[in-house]
Amino acid sequence: MATKKQARSTKRLKNIKKQRGKYPALLNQVIEISDIVLEILDARFPMEMKNKKIEKLVRDRNKKIIYVLNKSDLTRKRNHNLSPRVFVSCKNREGISELRTKIKIEAKKIKKEGKYNRINVGVPTGGTRTPNRYERINVGVIGYPNTGKSSLINLLVGKASAKTGSEAGFTKGIQKLKLSQDIHLLDSPGVIPSDEYSMTSKEKIAQQVKVGGRSHNQVKEPELALNEIMKSNKKDFEKFYKIEFNDAEDLIEKIGKKKGFLKKHGVVNSDQTARAILKDWQLGEIET
Repeated sequence: MATKKQARSTKRLKNIKKQRGKYPALLNQVIEISDIVLEILDARFPMEMKNKKIEKLVRDRNKKIIYVLNKSDLTRKRNHNLSPRVFVSCKNREGISELRTKIKIEAKKIKKEGKYNRINVGVPTGGTRTPNRYERINVGVIGYPNTGKSSLINLLVGKASAKTGSEAGFTKGIQKLKLSQDIHLLDSPGVIPSDEYSMTSKEKIAQQVKVGGRSHNQVKEPELALNEIMKSNKKDFEKFYKIEFNDAEDLIEKIGKKKGFLKKHGVVNSDQTARAILKDWQLGEIET
């Protein structure tokens, strides 16, 4: 006979599978409706967050894509081979005006060429609608969970319209918001590319934690995730914590003692410490 814990676990797995099937479908719908697509990337590791499958879908449909490198305040790197691109920082409210201007410029080009999508959100294919004075340009916003999509949209439209949350995948469906009279923004759920998603692969899970697709308090083995991040960011951790260490295990040992994360007999609580370090990373405390 199944226990309550087993039943909850089975229900959780079913919900995950259900949502994983639902979100890509919503994402595809956003792309179909959109004339311009903003792909939101973390400026610290944009190449690792690019969704190649979705980008191909965008280009195959002759849609315009703009790369938005958010959290630019956390890194000094500016040599990414991405175009067109805009560096922004929602935290410091930087780059928002530049992005808004770029969207409007591209929208004008599309309208001038007459290549915009005349489908309105919420109007079924073949349905009727009241003619508008303005034919609207739809701008889809896509990206990994936790890249700051909703915060960016709120800054673009100038008010708290899109929902925000610290947990990955907070937005549950498509939201339509007005940027201007003839430009609408479409917010979609954050989606991890299907070929990178895994519930079992330690390497893929670690990668998801690194880019913020999976929260520090959701991963089962935080030490392994921290070890993966450490491969290319060791100096950044040393600078932030003002200590030198050999590897992830050594860092956990030193930070655990410093913060007093101890179990019986003074043994460092490695799970608690690793999660605290990952939290600093995901909250952007550690600059690269």
